[in-house]
Amino acid sequence: MATLTMPVFIPYDTLEALGNFTGNWWSDTYAMEPFILEAIGNYIKAPAAQQQQQQQPAVPSEAGYQWKQVFLPEGTRLRASFGKQPYYATVEGAQIKYGDHAVSPSCFANLHGSGNRNAWKAIWLRFPGSDEWLLADVCRSARKAAIARLLGEPVQASPLPQETEKPPQPRPTASRSADGLRDKGARQPTTHPVAWLPPSAPAAKKTEDVKPSAGRSSRHKRRKAKHHPGIPR
Repeated sequence: MATLTMPVFIPYDTLEALGNFTGNWWSDTYAMEPFILEAIGNYIKAPAAQQQQQQQPAVPSEAGYQWKQVFLPEGTRLRASFGKQPYYATVEGAQIKYGDHAVSPSCFANLHGSGNRNAWKAIWLRFPGSDEWLLADVCRSARKAAIARLLGEPVQASPLPQETEKPPQPRPTASRSADGLRDKGARQPTTHPVAWLPPSAPAAKKTEDVKPSAGRSSRHKRRKAKHHPGIPR
């Protein structure tokens, strides 16, 4: 192999450190030459090795936590909150870790509070490589739809809420208060009894009108008694 003789300037501290590392005297050029060439060769090969590693596709990890229909791969973040204060957990291996403790989704959702919260509606998920937080219940619905399409089953869309016609409200009726009086704002409809007559019953005869003379005669007697008090009536 042909060699090219040319001076190379190496700082004193670098050459001294290399001599201490190899156990040779730094001024012994013949003893230091192989180590200098090896260092230069390793410096050249390092970028090529890094580039080759970057070109190889990363093998996806199969570790994770299976939560019913939803699979949480390793690295998934879980978030819940209580009193507007969020707290977090992470999927490590096949467990959900909250600090140093392994917890279930239901246990994580009810770490604070009364302990009756639905984990699907209380936990938000952020999957590895994503910046979006998704509600666990939404992920479950999407997973169910994907399973139905995979099995060739019809996907049932959740019905939209429809407005229902309200039944007519009954009119308020009069009610008695504690003191036995009827409420002022309530009025009861008045009904009049109607006499029922059979079809064959004859119509009642009209009563005879009173003769007007009877009224004039009594008034005449009263005037006469007023003007002539001595005359008997």
